[in-house]
Amino acid sequence: MKLKFGVRSKILIFFLALSFISLGVTSSVAFRTIYQISSIVTKNSAEMGDNVARQSIASLEDLGRRLIQRRALNVANEIEIFIRYHPGLSTSEIKGNKELANIAVQSVGQTGYTMVYDKTGTVYFSTDPNIVGVSLLKVGGEPVYFSSIVERSFNGEASGYYDWEDAKGEVRQKYMYCIPVEGTNLVVAAATYIDEYSAPAEGLEADIIDTVQKTIQSINEEVDKAQWIVTGVFGGMILLAAAVIFLLSGAITRPILALTKGAEVIAKGELDYSIKAETGDEIQQLAEQFNEMAKALKESYTDLEQKVEERTKQERQRAEQLRTVNEVGRKISSVVKLDELLPYVGNLLRETFHYYNVNIFLLEPSSGALALKALCLSGQKGVIPVGVPLEVDEESIVGWVAQAGEPILANDVVEDPRYRAVEALRETMSELAVPVKIGNKVLGVLDIESTEVDAFNEADLSTAQTLADQLAVAIENARLYEETRQIAVMEERNRMAREIHDTLAQGFSGIILQLEAAEQALSEDTSEAERHLNQARSLARKSLAEARRSVWNLRPQALEQLPLVEAIKQELDKFSQSVGVNAKFSISGERCDLPPELEAGLLRICQESLNNVKKHAKATEVEVNLKFDESAVELSVSDDGVGFKPRASGGSEKKRDTFGLISMRERARGLGGTFEVQSRRGKGTLVRVVIPTSKEVS
Repeated sequence: MKLKFGVRSKILIFFLALSFISLGVTSSVAFRTIYQISSIVTKNSAEMGDNVARQSIASLEDLGRRLIQRRALNVANEIEIFIRYHPGLSTSEIKGNKELANIAVQSVGQTGYTMVYDKTGTVYFSTDPNIVGVSLLKVGGEPVYFSSIVERSFNGEASGYYDWEDAKGEVRQKYMYCIPVEGTNLVVAAATYIDEYSAPAEGLEADIIDTVQKTIQSINEEVDKAQWIVTGVFGGMILLAAAVIFLLSGAITRPILALTKGAEVIAKGELDYSIKAETGDEIQQLAEQFNEMAKALKESYTDLEQKVEERTKQERQRAEQLRTVNEVGRKISSVVKLDELLPYVGNLLRETFHYYNVNIFLLEPSSGALALKALCLSGQKGVIPVGVPLEVDEESIVGWVAQAGEPILANDVVEDPRYRAVEALRETMSELAVPVKIGNKVLGVLDIESTEVDAFNEADLSTAQTLADQLAVAIENARLYEETRQIAVMEERNRMAREIHDTLAQGFSGIILQLEAAEQALSEDTSEAERHLNQARSLARKSLAEARRSVWNLRPQALEQLPLVEAIKQELDKFSQSVGVNAKFSISGERCDLPPELEAGLLRICQESLNNVKKHAKATEVEVNLKFDESAVELSVSDDGVGFKPRASGGSEKKRDTFGLISMRERARGLGGTFEVQSRRGKGTLVRVVIPTSKEVS
């Protein structure tokens, strides 16, 4: 068994063995060394505590700045989305909108808030009603840094510090971050006292200071103890004990030097360093206390890093959720077909957040049954038929949400009795289902599944509900679009019925009357019968002209279902299949939206041109080109057929074999455009029509 002796015991043993040896000089050297080492340890311990506390405060303040910036960015994004879905709001309506006020004014830190002002500095929303409607350039006054930040925010993002008096009358430093709202003249500012974020480090700093003070006190106590022992025992024998003290100094100073070195290394931030002083005395105890202190500091620093990492991860996830909501909003504004929109939303959710499965159910208007409209399952397709009404248990998660109109968040489906297991989806461990509804009317259910337990939180629920609300708007828009299309078709039918009644029916009635009069006059007066026949012939021609005018004014059925480009492609495909001719279609220039009557005219001209090629050209290849530019749209149809010699414009246009060219020319003129035919015998034919898009159609 190894015997352990304290400092006092070692001095007594050496004193008894080497009695009356002069120790004066050596003891003085030893004391001086102890005091120097104590001073170094004290200094390094204090510096180490200050460095750790300062780095912790700096890290927390940096996190605080990023959280303030993230809060301002989130509010700006939410305001942008709100204004995008509420276009046309005036300034007074924006200022008076309570929903927008709730979005604009949000808490920042413990005492801070966001506010919104325009690019003249006038406040729209703030927690302080006294400054609403007042210019910040006037309210700010001193210090000038506040006004400088506000002025710089008019041109883009701006941030900075300024001193501000708190509720207790103390002047503290605030940090403010400003960001303009895209597409508006509004600016969102988020500000709070920066020391609110460094407050947790103040407690850590106090613990570090307390630990350092205890360590210094322990060192001083050990030094004082050694001094009193040496002074009391060897006070009268310092000269004789010099040699013994010299031998003892090495044994005493080596662990203290190791302790000093360890303190210096730990002060530099190497918290994994361990001080080795196996002396079996108080020095070893002190070294162990240093090691425990370094271990505690490392655990505190690691815990702080983990908290910062978790908070950063949450903010990134929130930013990704907002990006997804924005992207879905943009898609909804450009797509009216649910068959295209719903799979897009499902795949976007699954791929962005790595969900296992995303389903979108819609209630069938006729039967009220749920139909699966989109199935987005990782690595599988066609597991469940899409578009077919399903028998969904009303007590299941999806059925309950559809009936109650309330969301369900089941982070462990095994524990939820409403979960219904599906063999094809056996890897599902958690499920989130939210209703798709307009007002109180449920239109369907957005169902999200994950292979992990506790995969969803309140932020996921909020994002899913926001997307479900956007889907509800898209479904309602699609319904209104279909109703509008049906109304337009009905109005067109009614118009045609009125025209037929007012023109063709009356014309045919006149013809019958004239023919009956002519029949009666045949036996009496031949000239009178001829007059009636001429009048009947004239009425027949007018009725024929009215019939043609009505036919030309009809909007093609293809344009009721397809855009112009797709309708032309469809006509060209039908032509190629029926005639067996190689047909090509090309588009040049930047596409733009055209008026309905212009699209109808272009499609009719294309149809008539292809009909002429089919009947007369004997072509083997046809090419159709649609060209867009800033002021006009050009359609050309060319073939490599037999060609012909075009008649002069003043020739007989009324011949039956030229009626197609006449109708195309009249359509082009009616739309304010030009019509041109180029052809030579054996060289094919080119039909070109150019119609302006920047002028009113005549």
